[in-house]
Amino acid sequence: MIDQYLLRYFLAVAETGNFSRAAKRVSVTQPTLSAGIAKLERELGARLFDRDRQGVALTPAGSRFLVRARRIAAEYEHALVELGEVTDPTLLRVGVLNTIPTRLVEVWLERHRALGSGEALEILDGSERDIAERLERGRIDMALTVVRPHHARFAPEILARERYMMVLPPDHPLASESEVHAEQLARDRMALRRHCEALPEINRFFVDRGVRPRFVLKTTSDERVLAVIRSGAGIGMMPECFAAGPERFVPVRDFELVREVGLLHAGEPQLAQGRASPFAGLVRAHYRAA
Repeated sequence: MIDQYLLRYFLAVAETGNFSRAAKRVSVTQPTLSAGIAKLERELGARLFDRDRQGVALTPAGSRFLVRARRIAAEYEHALVELGEVTDPTLLRVGVLNTIPTRLVEVWLERHRALGSGEALEILDGSERDIAERLERGRIDMALTVVRPHHARFAPEILARERYMMVLPPDHPLASESEVHAEQLARDRMALRRHCEALPEINRFFVDRGVRPRFVLKTTSDERVLAVIRSGAGIGMMPECFAAGPERFVPVRDFELVREVGLLHAGEPQLAQGRASPFAGLVRAHYRAA
């Protein structure tokens, strides 16, 4: 059995072509590195390097061994990663869609901590695609995200249906209306949520009505969009779950798109864990009370 450190020494020399540079790469002295290469050659019963004034070069045996050594090193690193991903049985890895309001996540975490359940949480903030990919690979156990028809394999729990609404400053001329028409907003400047999962539909809706928005902000920060709207500098389209401050959320006439928000689960063991999770219980309770 070859020691892992000898493989590191060999790969360093093979890749740098120089014992001195290789020693620096693996953080040992050159005599230590040379002794290690000599030991490896004795164990393999073959000379791995030809040495001359220009440096070192792989022998035919060394070239053949290089292929194996890289494969062994890669497998070793892969094993370390897998071992590092072995989690505490109390740990729940949760993906949270980045268009779920931060204030809600803050409340859930505060309440979860107060429960003292012993459940540990690891929260991943991500896009809809990123979260779905991590669920598919088993990198997270559960996700709070937009539920799509193709998510059936993740045992979806739909918790809410949310409209996309026009968000107006409190003093906007249309702020007191029960609904607005797209054409009424043609002179306003928009704060664009670049990460919005409904952005293509929203753009198409306005363009079809001859409204080509002018932008005051393009961002992936919902908090920044709300700040711009509160300042009176612009308006924006957001899911109604963001309605909590002085901004006015007003429906847009004929824009019927809604999003279904819910929990998705990865795999059978994780599914059972997610169903019984105290954190998941808090999320469900919030949406039931909303």
